[in-house]
Amino acid sequence: MKNIFKDIRKSIKTELIKKKRSGIFTLSIIFGVIVPLVSLIFQIIAQIKGIRRPLGIPVNFYLEKITINLNPFCGVFLPLLMVYSASKIAQIDHKNKGWHLMETLPTTKFSVYFSKYSILLTSNLIAIVFFLFFTIIFGFVESLIFEIPSDKILSFPFIAFIEIGFRLFLVSLCISAIQYGLSVLISSFIWPIIIGFMTMLIPSLLMEYNIFLNWLPYQFLRQIAVYPTGSDFGYWFTYSELLSVLYTIVALYVGFNWYRFKVFLNAFLTSKKRFFKSIGVVGISVIAIWYTLKPKTSNIHDKTIIQGTISSDKNIHNVYIFDGTVGDTLAKIPVIDQQFKYQFSENIAPDNYTIQFDNYARKLLFFGERDSLNLSFKLFKTKQSLEVKGTRAAENIQKNNYRIYNGLSDYLENNLYIDDADFYMREIYMDWQYHMSKINNIRTVDNIIPKNDYIARRTKLTSLFFLNYWNSFKKKREALYPDKIYVVNNQMKKLEESVSLKDETLLSDPSYLKYILEFTIKEDLREVSQNQKYFSAIEKMESGLFKDRLLFRQLNKSLYESTEVTVRDSLMQQYLTSITKDSYKKLLQKKYKNYNRLSKGVRAPDFIAYDADGKNYTLDSFKGKLVLIDCWASWCGPCKKEDPYFKRKSLVYNNKPIQFISMNSDRKKKDWLVDINGKGKSILQLRPQDLKKFKEAFAVNSIPRFILIDAEGNLLNSKFVRPSSNVFDELLNINFK
Repeated sequence: MKNIFKDIRKSIKTELIKKKRSGIFTLSIIFGVIVPLVSLIFQIIAQIKGIRRPLGIPVNFYLEKITINLNPFCGVFLPLLMVYSASKIAQIDHKNKGWHLMETLPTTKFSVYFSKYSILLTSNLIAIVFFLFFTIIFGFVESLIFEIPSDKILSFPFIAFIEIGFRLFLVSLCISAIQYGLSVLISSFIWPIIIGFMTMLIPSLLMEYNIFLNWLPYQFLRQIAVYPTGSDFGYWFTYSELLSVLYTIVALYVGFNWYRFKVFLNAFLTSKKRFFKSIGVVGISVIAIWYTLKPKTSNIHDKTIIQGTISSDKNIHNVYIFDGTVGDTLAKIPVIDQQFKYQFSENIAPDNYTIQFDNYARKLLFFGERDSLNLSFKLFKTKQSLEVKGTRAAENIQKNNYRIYNGLSDYLENNLYIDDADFYMREIYMDWQYHMSKINNIRTVDNIIPKNDYIARRTKLTSLFFLNYWNSFKKKREALYPDKIYVVNNQMKKLEESVSLKDETLLSDPSYLKYILEFTIKEDLREVSQNQKYFSAIEKMESGLFKDRLLFRQLNKSLYESTEVTVRDSLMQQYLTSITKDSYKKLLQKKYKNYNRLSKGVRAPDFIAYDADGKNYTLDSFKGKLVLIDCWASWCGPCKKEDPYFKRKSLVYNNKPIQFISMNSDRKKKDWLVDINGKGKSILQLRPQDLKKFKEAFAVNSIPRFILIDAEGNLLNSKFVRPSSNVFDELLNINFK
């Protein structure tokens, strides 16, 4: 053993002498520095041009820099360095017949092979160290030259940088081992490089077709770029790094023995001892690789538990969880010291539930029976994020990242190719197949995939999206070409048969409700409203939970959309008794009362509000004018989007008897004062004296919300359209005499 280490040291010294002129180490330094340098240059240019990003969620300044820089470093420069260096280090000896010369020297083939590999690892390490070091240095320089935004934390995350560097080095082990083995066996300089480049590029190309090569070593670097902080469970190692070690063992064993015995048969098959040894090493490694690559699902728990932490510049008191089907409150969780925890006593069906942080933010959260979720919610200004860990991490990652886009929407919207049913059937089916293939491809950094219940649900909902799209086409086809007959092909029949019309697990999803109702009324040719057709179809259904939920959704929707008390009374009298579940009846009655309280013609609740100068206003202050109130907050992104439209409309109607009011709902007065600084005089900027009372009086549960009041102080519409709507002017003008 002692002699082996001596030989390796000698070989490394020899290699270092030979590599002085190769430029490998110089290239390592350049590739390590170039990304942080370019990043700094871009930042300087942005500062000179005055480009400022809006403040967001506080993040570590240096960790953000490394996250930005990792993508080009891992995607291009580091793999490029490994591919080139491996080919270069082998080519020097291929070209000068150095391999044969070294075999005449009193050194072992083991020391020759692994000394060169050591040089490659040294090259990788230099690049990684320089990359991390100059990311820190240039970041520090930037902090000295420029004013760092207040949402950036300047503390140095030493442990995180060490972890990232270590993970990068582990992944480099296997890529260098593979490229080195290829370069030793192939005398050509260019072919190992071409193979390496193709292996780098192919995964990116295949991703466009939803083919993910999670087992490919070159993909492991991308994992680090996407998940720089590593495991969701706090481990340093993810499955990518473990796979790297296993691949390294196989690559070095195969590469060295092939080099040692020159011929594949001699290396692995001629000798029984070498054969069984090879079978053992490679076989055990392959089994370990297979086990590591095998997707996992998270464990179940005794009870359903929702817990988490909150980081925000707002004072959040409670976290609410709402049922997705009827909107009932399942839990009200108090926030104590920025933490919350709740254990459900009853069984929870796997579904999407709404989690609400006071009135600041609402998010969809997927969980079910015996799940344990650990949430991290962040809200600063208008920026917010929700990180989910625990038994449903993969499901919620997929839910948030999964988007369905159909390229035919433009065709349908513009009535193109409506006469060609075969075209739509073919394209819809192809898009459906494409999105179906995406469902199983998302996994966590720890190789955890969604559970079967979520996969089944996501599959159905994907089918629903395209079935609703198909129904839209059929409506347009019938309207534009009523006399043209087409035959539904087997593919569309297969798609239609993939979704049941009585699946209670999907009732919380609006697309499913739409699909069921559209299907049930397709034979109803009466010249009545669509809502009437829906109610008639639901009433014909068999009594039970399925009918109750459908009727609840439709009745609540109709009550909400109605502005007349008499219309709501008629709906309640006609359909409430058809619901058998008492809790649904009670909830609808409660909603009915709230809706009526803000019906058209009812006296609007009075309020006391003040402007920036402290002057008080009441509703009577605007008697004789229409009043349009915009309920907003400084942290609300959609509110910000509506603000320019609201301002523009206030200028358009400047000569009309109408008062535009921006009613702020920030918990802190100073946030309001900062936000309205410099705003024009066309809109009256107000803030309620009693914010809670105002929101309760006008049932302001979400913002932006627009309220229209007539000149006598009576409600015209408590849920008026947004100023960005194309019908805003039409609906507003009918109120002027």
